[in-house]
Amino acid sequence: MRSYSFTVACGILGILLSVVFSCKKDTPKSLPTLTAYAVSSVTVNSATAGGEVTSDGGEPVTARGVCWSTSNTTPTITDSKTTDGFGLGAFTSEITGLESNTTYYIRAYATNLVGTAYYSQANFKTLGIAASITTTIPITAITANTASGGGTISSIGSTSVTARGVCWSSAANPTTAGSKTSDGTGTGSFTSSISGLTPGATYHVRAYAINSTGTSYGEDVSFTTLPVNANLTTTAVTAITTTSASSGGNLVSDGGSPVIARGICWSTTTNPTIANTKTTNGSGTGGYASAISGLTPGTTYYVKAYATNSAGTAYGNELTFTTVSVPATLTTAAVTAAT
Repeated sequence: MRSYSFTVACGILGILLSVVFSCKKDTPKSLPTLTAYAVSSVTVNSATAGGEVTSDGGEPVTARGVCWSTSNTTPTITDSKTTDGFGLGAFTSEITGLESNTTYYIRAYATNLVGTAYYSQANFKTLGIAASITTTIPITAITANTASGGGTISSIGSTSVTARGVCWSSAANPTTAGSKTSDGTGTGSFTSSISGLTPGATYHVRAYAINSTGTSYGEDVSFTTLPVNANLTTTAVTAITTTSASSGGNLVSDGGSPVIARGICWSTTTNPTIANTKTTNGSGTGGYASAISGLTPGTTYYVKAYATNSAGTAYGNELTFTTVSVPATLTTAAVTAAT
């Protein structure tokens, strides 16, 4: 009886195990399921992507990552790919070794014993490389209002150079948002004519080149324009006496160089200069008064204001005046030989 019960129990257990194993064997397996992250941190030669495996399909996920291609719009793991661990959960993929200014097609993938599953395709474009400027040509042919510069473009970068030239400002590191020239396209050396400058002023210059990626600049160089003569007018002559008068000048501009001497000069002939008689009335700009003395009564004089800076001596407009005459002096002679 005991042997019979044991036999029955074993039979029942065998049936149950058979059912269990039969159910397990018949459970269908499938590909993993996953989602993908948006591509980010795109540079000229790299990007960041990734995804998340949400189901293993009944078999362990042995590989996961992203795959990409420039020609295959539905890339597979036979194309370039990353391998970012295994199993369920999120993963991040660092994509490197890319070409600049290039469109890539990308898909996240996950592999189990059944095969490889892919998420829907996305695409991104790497950044372009800006043009390379190695030199800002030294500034030459400097005048009061103009100069000559330029640059050398050694590489166009990812795309053609569409504009090039120099930009300038009174502040360091000027950009194309300020004053600039436009001197053709492409690589190589170019020359730029800089105009509209202020006399005696210091400027900073940089060569630039523009392509679809952006604007590149050469090194900053500086120069100072040449000064010009001061700009002034002659003050009206007043307080005229027999031997003296008053005049002066008004300095509108120093011409880009400090005025080191100013005053008035005069002569009995037209167009007096500082080689004739003159006053010395300080330095700098603005108005000033001059006392004229040592004149001859009843004489016509020509007078001009003057100002001297490093560019030379400038003169104001010429004025003329005549000193007051002295009345004649005489005596009456004694009457003689009266008849």
